[in-house]
Amino acid sequence: MYKGIFLIIFLFCFSEAKAQDSLTVSKEQIVQYDTDGEIDPLNLNKEKVENFKKDDAFDYTEIEPDEDNWWEQFKRWLSGLWYKFWEWLLPDYASSPFWLFIVKAMPYLIIAGIIIFVIWLFYRLNPGAKILKSQETPDVFFTEEEEIIKTQDIRKLIQKALESKDYRLAVRYYYLLILKKLSNAHIIEYEFDKTNTDYITEITSEKINSEFRKVTTLYDYIWYGSFAVTETDYNIAQSTFNRLEHQIPEAID
Repeated sequence: MYKGIFLIIFLFCFSEAKAQDSLTVSKEQIVQYDTDGEIDPLNLNKEKVENFKKDDAFDYTEIEPDEDNWWEQFKRWLSGLWYKFWEWLLPDYASSPFWLFIVKAMPYLIIAGIIIFVIWLFYRLNPGAKILKSQETPDVFFTEEEEIIKTQDIRKLIQKALESKDYRLAVRYYYLLILKKLSNAHIIEYEFDKTNTDYITEITSEKINSEFRKVTTLYDYIWYGSFAVTETDYNIAQSTFNRLEHQIPEAID
């Protein structure tokens, strides 16, 4: 028995020594190079290498993307907020092609709706259009009034209106006749955009001023009143117009 144990120990020690000897021999091996072959070292052209470095096609440097600007960051934040809202409202919308299309298309539909609403609102509330829009005027426009006073025979117009029994228009023409006579007498300076109050201020004669106030009151009452003017109404107004007409001096050259 003791002999067997001794034999096993001897064989183990012998194998360890053998392994160490083999390692020692391996470490002491010398690397040999083949010097008999005709091998020349690679000769690189430095000028070509520099040209390759300058050529963008051979530039493989990875460029890191620039940071997003504030607008891109805002859009990304808004987009995330939008999809989070729909995830809260419809948790399974991404699995439905129909709802996924609706969610993606809806922002553009909302923007288009806002643009259309702004255009419609600007069209309805356009201040420029209201300023330029002509105001409603009576039958005779201001431009016609100026033409009548400067070029027309107003007495013939009065006669024609009376023949047609248009007493309201006859009063209108009579008042223009008074303005023409006052302008020709240099008592007022006629301008079609002046008001009757402006003319009252210009008349310095107390008597003419008083009568002009009366005919102006009658004219405003008849011309701007929304009622039919009878022949009696016209006759009352005519007597007042005639009294003022006789007080106005003849035209001064």
